[in-house]
Amino acid sequence: MSKVQQNFSVVSDDADKPGPLQPASVRSLRSTTKRNASSEVAGPAPKIAVKVEKWTIESVCKNGRRLDLSSNEPNAASVIKTLFKEIHGSVLSKLNIHPLHWDECADSELGPFLKTFNNSVKAFRKKNPRDVLLSKENWRQKEASEFRVICDLACQLAIPNPRVLNTHYAGFSSGTYGETNIETLQKILDLLGVKEDDVFMDLGSGIGQLVTFAAAYTNIAHVRGIELQQVPAGFADENVRQFKKLMRHFGEKPRPFELKLGDFNTEEIETFLKEKATIIFCNNLAFDPDLMIKLRAILQFCNNGTKIVVTQKLETTKKGRTPRDYFGYCRQKNDYVNDSKLLSLHSKGPFPFLSS
Repeated sequence: MSKVQQNFSVVSDDADKPGPLQPASVRSLRSTTKRNASSEVAGPAPKIAVKVEKWTIESVCKNGRRLDLSSNEPNAASVIKTLFKEIHGSVLSKLNIHPLHWDECADSELGPFLKTFNNSVKAFRKKNPRDVLLSKENWRQKEASEFRVICDLACQLAIPNPRVLNTHYAGFSSGTYGETNIETLQKILDLLGVKEDDVFMDLGSGIGQLVTFAAAYTNIAHVRGIELQQVPAGFADENVRQFKKLMRHFGEKPRPFELKLGDFNTEEIETFLKEKATIIFCNNLAFDPDLMIKLRAILQFCNNGTKIVVTQKLETTKKGRTPRDYFGYCRQKNDYVNDSKLLSLHSKGPFPFLSS
């Protein structure tokens, strides 16, 4: 927290002594009486109501739905600007609409711009009923950014103040908040070669953005996340709502997924990890030795072929902060620790990640 500085004014003793006739004191008392009387009549100053703007964006995708936002929603204006800057640029070119200066424009400029945009979209649909303005055929290719943007915007709409997440936990502990970014997960999923029958589990899913991204970006069978702490799990509920709304806007349907509040060290979750999960992700960087032992005890009974990605090596026993990295393991012949199958994502060269 920043230190708050207090300003003290120094008043000399002579300034507090009245003059012989005290004329200033008499005038001050009379004027104070008048001010008090007028204040009682006037009452408290009226509050100025903040005008709430309704912002609407027509869908430009097949089977998409209109997106409705309000200026009083968290980060709504920023979300709209980012959406047009990162995804809708080609659409504006097709409609011959000049974009705003997204990094500099005022929020008040959005209303007139969206009116022009929506009218142009409706006119295009009427003239070209079988055409779409925005193609999504490349959205699931490696390094494609569209679903990353959608998941990030959902988080912005769900969380008014991200600092709450960083200040909620005690100093470096097993509950320390430290989300893995979506771009890193995308690289991991690309390296793993996710299949249609895979089941992904995120242990310590936080606000759920990795789970929603995996459900949007891949053709996976099922995605699941579990979070122990109430605050990020609460934000995850709103994140899911905003994510689904944005996906509908683009005519997209995510793969089946769920986010739950709870502990991975329970019988139900242990059974799921051992019998159903084929890809397990865990940001275990801040795990204390006891929790690492519990994690290893569960993972050693996973099915052969289960892929495990962690931020701290599973064989680590010392408590303390270490540089963040990502390590991959593959369960083979009742053993999940195999140096030939472990590779840091930060190492140089090609990634023979979790190779068989």
